Amino acid sequence: MSYLYDCLTRYGESYALGLKLNKKEFKENLKLYQDSWVQYNPRKNIPRQGLSVTSLDGGLSGVPDLDSLREYNIENNLSLDETSFTAKTKIWDLVKSALDPFKDHLGRTHLIRMPMTGCFPTHRDDSSRENKSFRLFLPIDKCNPPDTYFILNKNNLNFVHGHVYFIDTCKEHVLFTCGATSMFLVANIILNEDSVDAVLKNLLIK
Repeated sequence: MSYLYDCLTRYGESYALGLKLNKKEFKENLKLYQDSWVQYNPRKNIPRQGLSVTSLDGGLSGVPDLDSLREYNIENNLSLDETSFTAKTKIWDLVKSALDPFKDHLGRTHLIRMPMTGCFPTHRDDSSRENKSFRLFLPIDKCNPPDTYFILNKNNLNFVHGHVYFIDTCKEHVLFTCGATSMFLVANIILNEDSVDAVLKNLLIK
């Protein structure tokens, strides 16, 4: 499958797709779920909250899709990964306008909001020989400096809010908020010929 991932990265480490979220409609509908946010990775004392777009059972508990999969797997003798979470939750209807071409290829996908001091320390999302998924990123609110910094391979990214982006998160990256609360969506897309074709068909700049 590595050749499929290479098909995506040949166009850049980060690039926009011509897929957009209707932010006004999204925010109005999101109010219905204001009490459904849960702590993201409760094992770490970092201010981050998540709202599941996909989960194991289609529910919003965040267990285990918003937990550390590595630690959850060790504790429960499981082998869950990003491609294990394919059941859509009620939140899917709020974001499907932006992700519809990938509706049949969704892996672990969630909204995240981070207040000041929220962060994802420097890491890589995958270091395996063969990729099983790739990462799409949808910035919604306050995802650019001076509020939030997304640094990929030592380069600071700047986004147009509401657009979907491919990001090569096998590269070293860090994300932190030092201003107003940021909100974004992270989608793990199952890597196959159809999902790669969906990216290439929807490139913003061709």
